[in-house]
Amino acid sequence: MLALARVKVLRPGSTEWSEVLTRVRHDVYHTPEYHSIGGFGQEGEQQAFAYEEGDLTFLWPYLLTPIAGTPGYHDATSVYGYSGPVGSAGKEFLARAWAALQEHWRSQQVVSVFTRFNPLLGNFSCLEGTPAEAGIRECGSTVSIDLTLPAEVQKNQCHRSLRARIRKGREAGLVTVEDVAWTHLDDFVRVYQYTMARLGSRPEYVVDHDWVNRFRRTLGRSARLFVTKHEDSVASVILVMDYGQVLHSHLTATAPEHAVISPSKVMLDDVRAWGAERGYRSMHLGGGLGGREDSLFQFKRQYSPMTHSFRIGSWILNEPIYRELEAQNYARLAAAGIQPDQITYFPSYRFNPAVA
Repeated sequence: MLALARVKVLRPGSTEWSEVLTRVRHDVYHTPEYHSIGGFGQEGEQQAFAYEEGDLTFLWPYLLTPIAGTPGYHDATSVYGYSGPVGSAGKEFLARAWAALQEHWRSQQVVSVFTRFNPLLGNFSCLEGTPAEAGIRECGSTVSIDLTLPAEVQKNQCHRSLRARIRKGREAGLVTVEDVAWTHLDDFVRVYQYTMARLGSRPEYVVDHDWVNRFRRTLGRSARLFVTKHEDSVASVILVMDYGQVLHSHLTATAPEHAVISPSKVMLDDVRAWGAERGYRSMHLGGGLGGREDSLFQFKRQYSPMTHSFRIGSWILNEPIYRELEAQNYARLAAAGIQPDQITYFPSYRFNPAVA
């Protein structure tokens, strides 16, 4: 006999969201605190769908985002980072949880769903063997460093050329410290904004003082700022999230006047050593842009041979409305000389070449 199913819709102000997470393996990206930080163009109401049967638990945090010009309709999307569902084992239970979640989303008039799964958890497995599995695809890898290995082994896993650059950086006087008091918050914003401008990043990816203060205030002791200096000048900066036994490299940037001595290489190695000395088990560096195994991924890959499959999920829940919105956007794009077969963005009706 099946246990009575319980369905709950939770929001960041509810302590129950955090309580449910204590019953399943999860990461910082699943917490109500992380969801409430915002930024990076991720708009919408932060929610988490919880489905329970006895001791079995399934939780899917998401953003409920209105579709402009279509009153009442929404998309369910993912926060910046690696979220997706977390839950107990059991294909039959997870299939019932997915069915209940679809019913809930349809009650919210959700047209499409998108999520980035968590590479460290491999939580795409929550949907394996269910009808949702067809919406999952692999799109690259991320890199992490095993901090449980002996210090010399960790160092030797770095690519030889990277070890040489780190050694030269230290000889040039680069030193990394944790800025416990966040006295270099202004420097972080300045250097990060320069880096984003140099890379031509979209405006919503450029953080400001308000965002960094919110990040620090909301995550509390889980938010850490490290600064690498050359003499008295800030050369590189990094925001790190410390959660459980994992360090997440969140945002990094390098001051242009110091780029020639590669301060970010020294910085990441120093944070690695800092975490290993304090008993953390892993440092997640992330992957390339959009999950691609590009130059950014190859840079991170020099630190460690350990990689994780990065997968995303996308589903259409309301086919007629989706196709109607898609056709409207395709007509607008065609007028600008962009053909539908050039578009891989999901959902397609949100593709805007001006910000893509």
